[in-house]
Parts: sequence; structure tokens; C-alpha cells
Amino acid sequence: MTTATRTIGTLEITAIIDADLELDPIADAFPDMPADALLADNEAAASVRTADGNWHLRVRAWLIRDPSGLVLVDTGIGGPTSPTSAWVPQPGALLERLVELGARPADIATVVITHVHDDHIGGLLDDAGDPAFPNARHVLQRADLEWQRALGAESDDERAIWELLAPLETGGMLDVIEGDHALADGIELHHLPGHTPGHQIVRLEAGSERLTISADTWNHPLQLANPEWPSGPDNDHAGAAEARRALREEIETHPGTIVAPTHFAEPFVTIEGRRGAPAWLPA
Repeated sequence: MTTATRTIGTLEITAIIDADLELDPIADAFPDMPADALLADNEAAASVRTADGNWHLRVRAWLIRDPSGLVLVDTGIGGPTSPTSAWVPQPGALLERLVELGARPADIATVVITHVHDDHIGGLLDDAGDPAFPNARHVLQRADLEWQRALGAESDDERAIWELLAPLETGGMLDVIEGDHALADGIELHHLPGHTPGHQIVRLEAGSERLTISADTWNHPLQLANPEWPSGPDNDHAGAAEARRALREEIETHPGTIVAPTHFAEPFVTIEGRRGAPAWLPA
């Protein structure tokens, strides 16, 4: 299934599979997590692992249909000119999926950048190097903008990622925020650093209904019960662990909250159980 949709009040949220990849052995992708847990014969471990032990990585973006305009959360891995071409076997399918959903790139009013890793911003530019969403404001945290600017001076690989952002900055297409930010009625951005300094999530709320696009707070289902187990790309292991604990506690205080992680097998999940043994269930 390349798309799946949920509604929260008047908001319609569609999960879009941009890429479905088999990458390095799972133990290499999460080098600081116990290998026996990663290779265990249980649903949580097996859901993001292939039969021969490789990382089964899904990359999603999220289309929010809001009465005030279309919001796109993240842009996936991008096309053949993206920095992700160094490690992915084929370009992303986001633009094709959007057109199938009746949302042309020029129709997108707002692009939310949850963080600046290349599998989330690889599609910011088209193959010609122009903004892929020419009429959109692009919203990201200042901490990530400045972090990636500094990294871009350190290596060719990091500079290639910075060069996805630079044309948007020089073109005046960035809305740089610091901390939490109300994007629209019922849509709030929440700064949740750790995975990157400017990592942010998206909270959607209508009455008692809640949905949280959790970005890369959790990259592996086992991190729900073991928040101290880091993801390989976590910039700040302690900060990322605290972010996982804090977001889990927030979600547990609002039973029924739907969670939308970027890289899980299921696009929408909920937390079942309490502090003793929490587990993910398909929503």
C-alpha cells in the first residue's frame, strides 16, 4: 500500500510511501542496540527487518489537507540528483504519489521540515536544482538550519545536504522558527531535539482526537519500551532518549492518540499498555 489516510476533525492526513528499501544488516544500522534484540523472533523486531536480517526501511512523507491549504511534512529521498543517490538504489516516488492524490507540487502551500537528514529533505529540489514546491513556505527549526550550515563546511557529503537548503534560504522561501509554533488551527509544530538539534514533530488535534507525526523520534519499534537504545543517526543519544520518554509520556496521557512514524511498517499506530510493557499496535 503506497498511501493510507486518517482524519482528525476537518484535517485529512495521508501517509505516502516515498521509498521502500532494503539496506545494511539491521545490526549495522543500529550499532548501539543489542544485536540479539534486533534479530529476535518477535513482531516488533521483525517488522523492520528482512528475512535475511537487513534493515527494511520505509520512508514516508505526509500530506495534510487543511481548509487553509495543503501541508506537506517532509519530502523523502528525492530524485537522482539528491545526495541520497549515494545510498539508495532508486529515486523516491513522492512527486508521482502526490499527483495521484490530486496534489500537484505547485499546490503545496507549506512544507514542514521535521529535520535535515537527507531522507527527509532529499526532495526539496527537483532534478534541475530548483525548488520542487515553488509556492510553498518551508518551515524548519533554526537549530537544524545552523547545524547543517556548519556541517556543510566540514565535508563534501554534508555540503551536498546543505545545498538542498541553500537555494530556499537565498530565495526567501524559508520560515525559520525557534521552538513550538502554531502552524494552523489544530496543527502545531513541537521542537523535540535529540535525533538532530532542530528535530520537530507535528501535533494534530480536533476536540478529543489527536494524531502525532513523530518524525524520527522512534526509528525502531523496540525503542518504545527501551528509549535508551539509540538510533545510528541520533546526534545526541541522551537527548534522543529523553525525547522518546517525553513523547511516550505525552501520548500515554491522551489514550487513543494516533502516532505516525516515518519509518515503521505501519503508517499509523497507537501505544497499548502502560509503563510496564508498552507496545505498538496498528491504529
